Amino acid sequence: MIDLNSKVAIVTGAAGGIGRETAATLLRCGARVIMTDVDGKKVEAAAASMAAGDKVVSVVHDVTSVDGWAHVVDLAAQLGGRLDILVNNAGTMLGKPLMETSLEEFRQSYQVNAESVFIGIQAVVPLMEKTVKDFDSSTSIINLSSIYGQVASRMHAAYSASKGAVRLLSKAAAMELVGKGIRVNSLHPGPIDTSLGKGTYETLMRLGLVKNEEEARTALANRIPIGRLGDVSEIAGVIAFLASDLSRYMTGSEVTVDGGFTAM
Repeated sequence: MIDLNSKVAIVTGAAGGIGRETAATLLRCGARVIMTDVDGKKVEAAAASMAAGDKVVSVVHDVTSVDGWAHVVDLAAQLGGRLDILVNNAGTMLGKPLMETSLEEFRQSYQVNAESVFIGIQAVVPLMEKTVKDFDSSTSIINLSSIYGQVASRMHAAYSASKGAVRLLSKAAAMELVGKGIRVNSLHPGPIDTSLGKGTYETLMRLGLVKNEEEARTALANRIPIGRLGDVSEIAGVIAFLASDLSRYMTGSEVTVDGGFTAM
């Protein structure tokens, strides 16, 4: 059993999908969770639906804002004077051919997917250092990349570039922070059944490979050795493992959870 009792976690992009399920999983493991999202109403509703009382807090959060991150970290300090876990999950997915992607779109993808991780890491380190010192607790940062941060895909140049940056930023941060008692790992989901994943269906339709979303889902599932899309719970469970002391010997690792997609 994963034990996160007394630990405090921040999960970004927590209004739905992987972020919401991650927050719920960490709560079940005993953590107090700060759920953040740019969509304030949606993340508030998500937090309320968990019926976890004061163990869960929601906050409107633009992950590209330095001030926004400072506010969230201050909230963690007020709640328990500690921060043990950061899950950098917030992201966006652009499915466009390289030559049709504008510089503005490329920069936006990079800002939301990669710069936010950089800002977030810088923001949490002082409180995580204090947590290590005051509570003799190891701390963990889990950065959500993607299999498209490891391998290439047509019509995902901007997305792949940003997620590839998350992959190596995580490794660099791991090397710098290991002496502070802070572990940093990246997680690389394959095709997961979420609203963000619908971008992949739209890409397949734009390429003329399928006629509709149902065909797209089937075609994608047929490319996965396990034979189906992943469920958000199958990502959240791995995140909980990386957040816990069960993974205390892991830092600078890239963990792929894709049903065998990249093994082919």
